Amino acid sequence: MVNKILEPVGIPFTESHFYKPPSTTHAVYNDAFERRGGDYINLVSQHDVEIELYSYEPDPETEKAIEDQFDALGIEYTKAPRYWLQTEQLFQVVYEFTYYEKEAK
Repeated sequence: MVNKILEPVGIPFTESHFYKPPSTTHAVYNDAFERRGGDYINLVSQHDVEIELYSYEPDPETEKAIEDQFDALGIEYTKAPRYWLQTEQLFQVVYEFTYYEKEAK
């Protein structure tokens, strides 16, 4: 799902962390999930995803592009305010959303 959101935006992104962060706007995501179901068959996955957008200057164009992707895919999301990370010398914006996948048996 994250690929559907971030690939059209055109920024570098990866899961968990970059070993060497790009010198441009980039994103890191984490996907926590839980599996459940009924009658001892786990067929439903709940994904709680966090996308962290990092930029060296405020980048409202990229933020809008990500938000447009959420809207195009009909995904409800929460956006935290832009935050300055003093130790990293970067701005950070965090998006959170949840989606479900159901397997056919």
